[in-house]
Amino acid sequence: MTDKKIKLLIADDHRVLRDGLVLMLKDVPHIELAATAENGEEVLEIMESTAVDVLLMDIQMPVLDGFETAKIVAERFPKTKILTLSMHSERVYIERMHSAGIAGYLLKSAGKEEIIKAIKRVHGGEQYFSSEVTAALLSPSGNKQAAITSSELTRREREILGLIASGMTNPEIADKLCLSTDTIKTHRKNMMRKLDVNNTAGLVTYALEHSGKQGE
Repeated sequence: MTDKKIKLLIADDHRVLRDGLVLMLKDVPHIELAATAENGEEVLEIMESTAVDVLLMDIQMPVLDGFETAKIVAERFPKTKILTLSMHSERVYIERMHSAGIAGYLLKSAGKEEIIKAIKRVHGGEQYFSSEVTAALLSPSGNKQAAITSSELTRREREILGLIASGMTNPEIADKLCLSTDTIKTHRKNMMRKLDVNNTAGLVTYALEHSGKQGE
């Protein structure tokens, strides 16, 4: 296990939230606060001179918002993983941020443990979307059917996909759903086969990219 710390940049226009996140994360092993910013313009200025592994960023910020900032960071600093921390759980926000190049999306109601887990997961090259965010993508919206329809995934498979995206392991999902670990593995394999993807990231990406499409 490497002792190298994850260099984190926190961006939010509310000082109370920024300070709260700093206090929450300052003593966490393997995470080092690189800097804080209150808008996207400051993010870019900081990143020109400071190495950043993970950018934990709000969407609604003055001067330069999260949508535009994410696009620029993804283009100029492709090694930096972008993790959205927002109050918005609406599908349109999630889809726009995903299109901009983020690696994960959390709601501001997330607790310390989940935030830390998400930072570590995206830094490790995985995607991380909270269970609430995944539910917003997989559930019906208005007159539209869910992106992943019953002809593609079963209700149980959609449920398991949501838990996978929230960062739960096969044994954790099995325990939560009172199923065997082998059953969860089988469901995971079936979902990958149905959706023609090779890994968990592919499953979550499929959900994001198809979440706005109307079911048949």
